[in-house]
Amino acid sequence: MDRAIPDEEPRAFWRLATACTALLSLLNWSWYAWAREIPGSLALYIIAGSGLYFVLLRWLTGIRFADLSREARFVVVSATLLLTLFLAFGRVNTYQKVWKEFVPVGMQWPLLGFAYFATCSVLLRLVVPYLLVRFKLRHPPREYGYVVRGGTRWRWVYLGLFIAMIPLVLWASSLADFQASYPQARGIVVGDQASIRLFLLYHAAYFMMFLSGESFWRGYMSFGLGRDLDILALPWMVMLYSIGHYAKPILEVNGSIVAGYVLGYLALRHRSFFLGALLHWSIALTMDLAVLWHRGIDWH
Repeated sequence: MDRAIPDEEPRAFWRLATACTALLSLLNWSWYAWAREIPGSLALYIIAGSGLYFVLLRWLTGIRFADLSREARFVVVSATLLLTLFLAFGRVNTYQKVWKEFVPVGMQWPLLGFAYFATCSVLLRLVVPYLLVRFKLRHPPREYGYVVRGGTRWRWVYLGLFIAMIPLVLWASSLADFQASYPQARGIVVGDQASIRLFLLYHAAYFMMFLSGESFWRGYMSFGLGRDLDILALPWMVMLYSIGHYAKPILEVNGSIVAGYVLGYLALRHRSFFLGALLHWSIALTMDLAVLWHRGIDWH
């Protein structure tokens, strides 16, 4: 397809991003107000978020879904399917409901549920998209951001973002919603004691979750649609990225909108998602440590 005229692209982006963000805020509010109690509603929200983006894209820019290249359409459909599968079957609650009963009592390690979560994340958000890029779309993976060499050129920007986030993280970690949500692996804290060994293992898996997540959001999705639309692809990624945060505190869900745009833009411009993964994990590590400190947890 013919991409947006460069001189018009920034204005078209801001119109599209503003409209998508407004609708996304309504979706997020409705989810936490009533929709999360409805079985299967998360899949409907994913489809609705993606559909609303393409309606607004057509209305504000004149670009139809059918105008996109076959590659971009494949990325949209496959990413939506993979995200739906991951959120429906790849979380800890699936392990608790389906798989835990098959694990012998003596082997029910405290981090097994989180390990299942991290494994599903790596498979569905990193491995499968990587294989699709390599063998279905037949592109060198680096064209989708799968690169470390050269991907650290903007490291000072990411460091600045991390420093800027520290006060916000320290404040949020004092709130009851965040203290109830973090650390995500419950097994590392028993009573008022936290295991250093389990915490280190948990964060090794946590890093792989962020690496796979960034490879999916800022790699497969942003680069896949961005090959046709450049930054006009970012509101689509952000719509699904924010919906993917459901079950976390609403403040974090809405904050993911800003984070999605910033990390997506940086990834597209320096052609790598690696530093985004490192930044994301560093913030999560800081949040966990701050929450445990606020709760007065001792280490052993």
